[in-house]
Amino acid sequence: MRKICLLSLGLCFFVADAFAYDVPGLYANFKRVGLDLGTSKVSNYREYEGSPNTEINQNTQGVLKGVFEFAFEYEQPKYRWDNSIYTEYGKSKIHGNPGRKSHVENADKILLASDYTYKIWHLDSNNADIGPFANVAYQTEFTADADAKRQNLMRFQQGLKLINGTYGITDFHLAMVEEWDTTYKKDDTKTAWQIGMTYKYPFAEKYRFEFETYYRDYMSYSRYEATDFRYEWFAIAKLNVKVHDKFFVEPYASYFRADDRKRDKAASSLVFGVAVAYSEIFDL
Repeated sequence: MRKICLLSLGLCFFVADAFAYDVPGLYANFKRVGLDLGTSKVSNYREYEGSPNTEINQNTQGVLKGVFEFAFEYEQPKYRWDNSIYTEYGKSKIHGNPGRKSHVENADKILLASDYTYKIWHLDSNNADIGPFANVAYQTEFTADADAKRQNLMRFQQGLKLINGTYGITDFHLAMVEEWDTTYKKDDTKTAWQIGMTYKYPFAEKYRFEFETYYRDYMSYSRYEATDFRYEWFAIAKLNVKVHDKFFVEPYASYFRADDRKRDKAASSLVFGVAVAYSEIFDL
């Protein structure tokens, strides 16, 4: 499996929420440039203080983060090739963490990704395409947080994907995942399976309900690392409200849960917030 995934290097990574283009060609998609403001609650954060995942390694309230998401998207009748960058960074004021800093990171991610999907089947019901896909992504952080290491890994995926849906289930994927993790001095490779989807329901012209989720379950590891996850689950529900042309406001609730190889208890992060953002698409 590892050799097969390495062959997909330079091909792609799963890019959620792809926009369906009626005319084939190359597009520059500024998916999101904005600020997220909210509050969060993290369970069992004391047990996960050494985790490189910033969502669960401290108890936080008062989330403020900046988000930038951009992609070059190449749509053709038989395939789609997307290359994207996603970054987010934010700090929170924390309470109830004796001996720790008063402000810590609650969001820190850099994700460079490339995704290739070959279209085999077409669903007329919501204009979606289905076919095999291959992907690659590099994920890291701007800085390490508290006592944790700076996350640094490559992720490879291959599987089956639905893309370009206009409503209902607009994106869906089922894949095998291979990770090459260099967060610690000794490299660590992990194999998992993953399922994910995006659901959209537009209504009243300027409103759209969206729900996104994925679940990843790790099956094998090359060596023991206490902070490696056994599984992780992420879900977010949001109401997209267009306020003026290319600007929108988005109240949301998100949930992240993970269980690592050392702890008996899983950690979770629940966030309620609102995003104010800009998006735009240019035909190249």
